[in-house]
Amino acid sequence: MKMNKFLAGVCAGLIFCWQGLAAAGVPADMPKDVKYILGFYYGNGENILIREKDGNLELLYRTLREDNCFARANIFPLQKEHFDSYLMNEAGPITGSEANVSFERDKEGYGITCKVGGHRYSRYFLGTGNGENALPFRFPAVDNWDLLRSEADKAAMPSALASGEQARLVNLATVPDIKLSPVYAGSENCFGAPLYTTADMYLADNAAAALEQVNKELRTWGFGIMVWDAYRPWAVSKLAYLALPDNKKFMLEDPDLKGSVHNTGLAVDVSLYDIKSGVPVEMISGFDEPSMRQYASYAGGTEKQRYLRSLLREIMGKYGFSGIEMEWWHFEYGDCSGYAHLNIPLESLR
Repeated sequence: MKMNKFLAGVCAGLIFCWQGLAAAGVPADMPKDVKYILGFYYGNGENILIREKDGNLELLYRTLREDNCFARANIFPLQKEHFDSYLMNEAGPITGSEANVSFERDKEGYGITCKVGGHRYSRYFLGTGNGENALPFRFPAVDNWDLLRSEADKAAMPSALASGEQARLVNLATVPDIKLSPVYAGSENCFGAPLYTTADMYLADNAAAALEQVNKELRTWGFGIMVWDAYRPWAVSKLAYLALPDNKKFMLEDPDLKGSVHNTGLAVDVSLYDIKSGVPVEMISGFDEPSMRQYASYAGGTEKQRYLRSLLREIMGKYGFSGIEMEWWHFEYGDCSGYAHLNIPLESLR
């Protein structure tokens, strides 16, 4: 998915500097009982976020409703007294003295209520279920997917989008040690249906070469690049746009007006995997998850999740990729503005 583009350094205070990442090392993972109470709570016209830092919990109080990332929230460290009971002893907008902070859990152990002094906040789950039981986000199912695909295939790409330099596409299977996970080639994606008819993935040759360098450096940290999406033919962007409900069309660029940067072959959606186990790492949100967790400067989650997000963005940036604020996983290589949008079917590139 591709949304409005922001400068890669938005809310940079929440992103570790490169030197800080190198010096600190990968933070320890947190036990499930801690992870199960992290998240967003609301009540009394207020919003708070519970996150982990340095093995301890912090309460973030949002002072500006438009601050989706909690980037400018007031931060209150919580001192643990016993299981699910904490003490907040810093003066601030919630209270001017010490306050007890406690959590209530559901039968599966997930936090559902946070009590701060005399205030009660209810948990808002940022998905379709609780924690590990959450299901991937899905748009409403399309009645006739084949008919929609036929309409997209017959549509003509605007001639204005075809102007510019044409990228030379290479198969990402030729890039050593990266893991390919083409989510749009199957049904385990936000559409619940395949956008592509092949699992082959392609990228512009210069972007692929840079991605290989990113992957080599990440391997020194114990991680590798996992690619979710890369070059996207214009007809596939058209299909995705047609499949969106009318009230969700804003989530994608109109293919008849602007198309997608993915159409140039210079955009890629990536995450990390552990090179020892080969298993994808737990990032701060799922792919295409429409929640505040998708923001690059979202302040919640665990310290390890924020660290890994920052590590990915730092090294991608080092080799010429620019990230966007709305999706931590989306990167564009160099200046894409002079490149033509392409509508070459993946099957034709074999």
